[in-house]
Amino acid sequence: MYTGRDTIEWLYGKQLQVDDEWSVITENGFTWWAGDHAQTVEVVGEADGPSDERGYYISIRTELLKVRSLDPDALKAVSLTLMPFASLAGPVFDPRRGTLDLCSWALVYEGISPWMNVLLSVAAAIQIYEARRLGGNFSAFGMENAVSAHPQNGVRREHDEIAGLVPSLIQPTGKEPSRWPDDEFQKAADLLGQNPPVLMASAGGPGLSAEFPFGTFSSLCRMAADQPHPFYGNGLLVTHFFPVSGKKGEEEKWIRKALSLNEPQLGSDPAGYGFGSYVYRDGMIVYAAFFPNILYSPGFLLNLFLSCGARGMAMNRELAGVKGEVDPFSISRSAVERLLGETGEN
Repeated sequence: MYTGRDTIEWLYGKQLQVDDEWSVITENGFTWWAGDHAQTVEVVGEADGPSDERGYYISIRTELLKVRSLDPDALKAVSLTLMPFASLAGPVFDPRRGTLDLCSWALVYEGISPWMNVLLSVAAAIQIYEARRLGGNFSAFGMENAVSAHPQNGVRREHDEIAGLVPSLIQPTGKEPSRWPDDEFQKAADLLGQNPPVLMASAGGPGLSAEFPFGTFSSLCRMAADQPHPFYGNGLLVTHFFPVSGKKGEEEKWIRKALSLNEPQLGSDPAGYGFGSYVYRDGMIVYAAFFPNILYSPGFLLNLFLSCGARGMAMNRELAGVKGEVDPFSISRSAVERLLGETGEN
């Protein structure tokens, strides 16, 4: 029976191959140093999955910046430079520890654990890369690079092999054409576009657009395979737009709200996958995530579409105050499995 610890142990021993001398076992997982930034991988909660199987929230957090206080200038710098260009992690502020971390999270249950474990491991590697690349860029705003040391062995000077995954594999793969084919966008729009909570969906070329309920309006979600990431090259960009306010003087309020939404959203109501970042722009809370080419597999796009539905409903509750919606997993799971069976995908 899957317990969440299965994912933790797989990441520790098999995929990340964590060195015991550079790690500390915690109550719910582990903290390790692939370089000079601490990364913590833990089970942080549990809830039922789409078929009532027990699922566990897995969180990966890498310390990025030491922050005395997130004043308006520092907040604006984070909003302009970190949040819009997220790939698989978003910044999370922890006032208790005085750190700004990169965070990825997901509800993992037995049925999705084989591919979700791989996705989490890539998210861990990307966080390590981004912490090294971005950590020293914010001193002008009173934020320091969050270099830290193992409690017994000090600062790790030689980086773990996982730190080289981005330049050695992810970036070269990103130089290839996007691996998400046009016909998969059309299949996803045809299959899920007529089912609640989707209001409408259309596909054309390397992408699709879909609308979901949001208060008295709707939220627009876009998936595009023709917009490369500045770090990782080609892949799949997902953006989801939630109109919240156009009033002057509220920018700081909504930036802080967007930042808070990057925290793991634990609970029984589905909230989508916690890969990417929320950001406030022009009266909208915008979710942005980028999935590099290396993560493509047949059928993954459909799962991402379902997660967009769950995210749309979660933000309908969180931002628009609407309750009592349909569970997006229950209305589409059988249809997705049927399509995958017909095409031989898995």
